[in-house]
Amino acid sequence: MGNALLRCFEGDDHHHPQGGRARDRYPYYQPQYYGGDPPPASAAPPPPLPRPQPHHQPPPAPHGAAAPTTTQAAAGPNTGHRRQRNSGAHANGAVASPYQRSSTEDIDESSAEGLCDAKSFAKANAMLIQVPVLGTTRTFWRLSDTATRISRKLALILRNHHAVGKRLASPLQLSNIWIGIGGGSATGSTVKLRGVSFTDKGFGVERVRDDYRHLSAVLRSLIRASGGDLNRLPPDYREFLALLESDALAMEDEFLVVNNAALLPMKNRTEAFLVLHERIVKHLGRTDRAKKKRILARLPYEKDWLDTARANTKINQWVVNVNNEYKRTPGDLLRLNRNVRSHLHEYNDGDGIEEALYCEWPELLMDMEWLLHSEGELQGTDIENKFG
Repeated sequence: MGNALLRCFEGDDHHHPQGGRARDRYPYYQPQYYGGDPPPASAAPPPPLPRPQPHHQPPPAPHGAAAPTTTQAAAGPNTGHRRQRNSGAHANGAVASPYQRSSTEDIDESSAEGLCDAKSFAKANAMLIQVPVLGTTRTFWRLSDTATRISRKLALILRNHHAVGKRLASPLQLSNIWIGIGGGSATGSTVKLRGVSFTDKGFGVERVRDDYRHLSAVLRSLIRASGGDLNRLPPDYREFLALLESDALAMEDEFLVVNNAALLPMKNRTEAFLVLHERIVKHLGRTDRAKKKRILARLPYEKDWLDTARANTKINQWVVNVNNEYKRTPGDLLRLNRNVRSHLHEYNDGDGIEEALYCEWPELLMDMEWLLHSEGELQGTDIENKFG
């Protein structure tokens, strides 16, 4: 493809023209599951690949980049809460749709006017930022919205090519990435690849995993180029990189990759929380109470979330003087978050309450999302439309 520019999908995926289930909105190439000729439509699909576990070996660095460092965060009030990720296949055992979509709409042969190479862009735009935590005297390191936007758009490029049975012909490098340099919120809204090509040769789950491993290495390089310390990555983004690097990443997990809670813009986290909360508490409360119970039992912060809430002077306003006193249960952690987020109109735009909720419980949305994914429920949440 030479110097062709490959545009990341800007909008949401289209529905299958023939209709279908929610997961049909994220089609995958059928030969990933079968060897030889495709099976007849009536054939029962084989079980999905195992769920990924965090992968602790760093991926190979792109050509010319420094080897990635292990991202162990310094001890803090909100680290060390990870539960062991649920292993095993998706509960519903569903296989993705064989519907294929052409990847030619990713290709843009125009000039790179208005774009900046990723390394130069990163030097001028901080990817990792330190913010004050409202209601405390502490600070917290998080990814900028620009960094999460770029991360998701790069993942979408890969996923959309995987959907038509193609993978990168050579490892992705930082020099392949070009980023829009519009002002304000437009910064980073356009992400393109240059000097890469995709091929169907040897396509399969191992090559898909390779693509994401190289993406993880590129994202680490991008953060380092901006002056960011990988040891200060927030725990949810570290988990996102671990997912990209996983030796057990399955095709079904691409939905979780491109719609990962770690990549949400800060202003969209409330809407995302509410759709995840509705699925767990209300929908599963009506349709499958066993699933709801399993998810609630595996949420993080089960021992200290109430202490954290009380120690934050802003959040504590929602804890004291309530008719229904909060108890140290996962369900009440969700109830408190829902109550605060349902009244954000009472705060000024710059008040920072949404950011405070993230800084105090940075892994909450990721765990809600991951647990719904492991139960085969995530694609029914509309989470893919909450990224702006």
